[in-house]
Order: sequence, then structure tokens, then C-alpha cells
Amino acid sequence: MITAALGVAAERYHWELVGPWVIPSIAFITGLALVWSPLDAASSREARRPDLVVGMFSRENGGRVAVGLVLAAFTMVWFSKWEFTDQPVLRMVIVWPGILLGVALLFAPWWMRLIRQVSVERLERVREFERAEIAAHLHDSVLQTLTLIRKSADDPKAVATLARAQERDLRSYLYQGRRSEAQSVATALGAAVAQVEDAQGIAIEVVSVGDAPTTKRLKAAVAAAKEATLNAAKHGTEPISVYAELTAATYEVFIRDSGPGFNPKRVPAGRLGIKESIVGRVARHGGTATVTSKVGSPTEVHLSMPLRGSGGKEES
Repeated sequence: MITAALGVAAERYHWELVGPWVIPSIAFITGLALVWSPLDAASSREARRPDLVVGMFSRENGGRVAVGLVLAAFTMVWFSKWEFTDQPVLRMVIVWPGILLGVALLFAPWWMRLIRQVSVERLERVREFERAEIAAHLHDSVLQTLTLIRKSADDPKAVATLARAQERDLRSYLYQGRRSEAQSVATALGAAVAQVEDAQGIAIEVVSVGDAPTTKRLKAAVAAAKEATLNAAKHGTEPISVYAELTAATYEVFIRDSGPGFNPKRVPAGRLGIKESIVGRVARHGGTATVTSKVGSPTEVHLSMPLRGSGGKEES
């Protein structure tokens, strides 16, 4: 019927000069536009919801889709009967792939939207899982810590210790991808200083520049830095800071307190904390340790550890 109508129109308006493929092509393009239009309307109204059925099958949209399908079907039927060549094999090779391509174009946006919907739903499930994990972690750590803080409200030292421990736990949870103490000297130093903070109930600022796996030399430097930080916490005053920097050849750590200082030359011979645990430990691995202090002034301990030995080899 549609073909007869188009034939009558072509005869009446002298469309015989127009190629036989023009009108079916226009019909197919119009059909594509009508079939795709509900998707665009749904996207504009539900930009954050890629549902396939929301707003698509109202009376108006359903009519558009129906007309579009009819036009597309007419085009494909015409194309299957079009005798553009007298070679049957060539017609078969061209016609059926052409019809399949037309069907693919007709429903491609719907398929793509379905794929997008599945992707968004998967993302929502992942987010829901993450929210559940965060809620569980907050319940197991933060809420319990707050309960302990409430019970220890009359003990400022205990409250400060609990707060610092919880802060470190949250930072560790937020940055779960960070490396272990064996993989990172910065992590090892941070863990060592954290132990001093918990033991002495004070806050210590730690800054690390550069990072590398914790070799035997660096492990010794971290142990010496921990001892120096412990001395600063016991005998010095706040604020206390630890600054570490890793270069291509050396690992340096600076531990500084705010006083009251002491005279290193008057340290009793029996006090082996500085001599053995700091200076001696670093020296045994080829490094140096310098203690700078005087009465009434801040104390600074400078540790310098070469990354390689005298033979130029780096210890594992």
C-alpha cells in the first residue's frame, strides 16, 4: 500500500528523475529519528537515571516508536525486493548484511542504554558495599573509641592517647594502599614515632620527604631516630618534630625538641642511650649521628645514613 502510494506520488509529481533509493532512505532516517526520540526525551527528564522504561512508553512516545518501526520495516522490505542487479549471489551478499545493519542501527541506542544501565547498577552496588564497609569500620573503631573517651573524660592523657590512636587508624583506613614498613622507610619511621606518642602521651609532628624500601641501614636509622624521639619526649618539651629526607645517596633524620636542653659533655658514662642506641647504632652501619644542645636551648639530633657501603653496594 505504501509502495503504491509512493508510486502514484512519483508519477503525479514527476519524481521519475529521482533515484529509487532516495525515498526509502528518507523513510528509514525518519524511522530512526522516531524510534530514537523517546530515549532522548527520557534522558532529558531523567538525566541521573538510565532506566529503559521511565518515560518511554507514554501514548505519545509509543505512537512515535510504532510509526518509526513501520517506516523502518517498509524500507527493509523494499530493500530486500530492490532489483539493483541481476546477479542473485551479489544481491544476497548485499541485501542481508544491509538489513542486519539497518536493524542494528535501529536498536543500537536501546542496546547502549541497556549496557549503561547495567554499568550504573553495578556501580551502585559497589558504592553500597563501600558504604556498608565504612559504616562497619566506624562502628568497630570510631564509635568504640568515642565511648572510651567518654568514660575517660576525667583523664586528659588517656583521652589524648585514644584520640591520636584513632586518628592514625582513620588515616590508615583512608589510605589503605600505602606500603608496609618493609616496603617504605617513611611508613617505618611513622610507625616508630607513633609508638613513642602512645607511650609518652604527646603529639609529635613527622614529615618525610622521599621514600625507599627499608634496608638494614635504613632500619638502623629508624631505630636510632625512635630512641632520639623517645629521649626528646621524656626530657624535652613540646613541640617535638621529626623531619626525614631521602636523597640519592643519604637518608637524613632531624629530631628536634623545644628545650630545656643539656650539656652533652656532662652526660654520665653509664648513660648509654645516646652513646649506644643512637650514635653507636648508626656508626655500626656506616652513618653518623650528631647531638646539638646546650642548657636553656632546644636539642637537635641529626642522623645521616649513607644508602650504600664503602664498596658502593646497597644493603638489602
